[in-house]
Amino acid sequence: MRGRLLVSALMILLFPFGALAMTSTNFQILWDSVNSGGEDTSSSTNFRLRDTVGEHGTGIGSSSNYQLSAGYRVGDEQDAAISLTLGTQENGSKIAWTAFSNAGKTVTLATSTGYAVGNFIGVIENSGAAQLIAVGKITDITGSVVTVDSWSGEPASLSASPSGGNDFAYRANNSYAILGTQSFNVVNTSFTVVNVLSNVISGYTVTVQAEDDFKYSTGTIISPVTDGAVTAGSEEYGGEFVGTTATSTGSDFAFSSSTTRDVQKSATFGDNDRIGVQYKLSISAATPAGNYQQRLYYRLTPNF
Repeated sequence: MRGRLLVSALMILLFPFGALAMTSTNFQILWDSVNSGGEDTSSSTNFRLRDTVGEHGTGIGSSSNYQLSAGYRVGDEQDAAISLTLGTQENGSKIAWTAFSNAGKTVTLATSTGYAVGNFIGVIENSGAAQLIAVGKITDITGSVVTVDSWSGEPASLSASPSGGNDFAYRANNSYAILGTQSFNVVNTSFTVVNVLSNVISGYTVTVQAEDDFKYSTGTIISPVTDGAVTAGSEEYGGEFVGTTATSTGSDFAFSSSTTRDVQKSATFGDNDRIGVQYKLSISAATPAGNYQQRLYYRLTPNF
């Protein structure tokens, strides 16, 4: 019996509207001001500056019932921009690791062949139902030492050296997770890296929803986890979300087709905010054989 997850990303961008303005048939002035000097938009390769010279008494003033936004530039709103990137475990890139550093942002692999700068990478310790994971984006490879921009997930809990014989690293650039051929009394796992860029200062929310049950055919499904933990020997399937911005409570969740579930939230902008979503699957002796599949949709919505 095999299991596969298809992972898709959606972004929902909502724009605020409504302002007093002076208009004509072809033009609109949102507000005006008499000044000298300044430049509407100055730019370089990496930055953009909007400046005005000669204003007085600018800024925000407020009372119990009113708010005053004074000045020409106070009304400028940065163009809203959001980005959701997903990368899922590539089973074929599985490689043992020999050393891990959270502070140094490195992992030493048995070999770095097949890995490249810009790849997402996941480091797993004690693969299985209670595995630990750290995820990052590769910025440098020197020999067998891989450096990432930062570790997310559970990096503070990983050991400096592998604690057992079931500790591996994977590239994470797939759009689907293969949970492999299942065995009784074994929990098979995979993971997805969820990465958010957002300049919306009020934050964002990432949700996930399944298209349908995790099934082989109509009526032949893997039962979703209901007790907070996917356990070897029981037929159940679910996921765990780990990372600073993850919504996880430390329990395994079901992926529902009837409701969305928050997986990642922030009350401010996102600068490569990153979490790991771990998929977990186990079967019982009575689980029918088959090629089980499910599609998951991740959605990113700014908090306007």
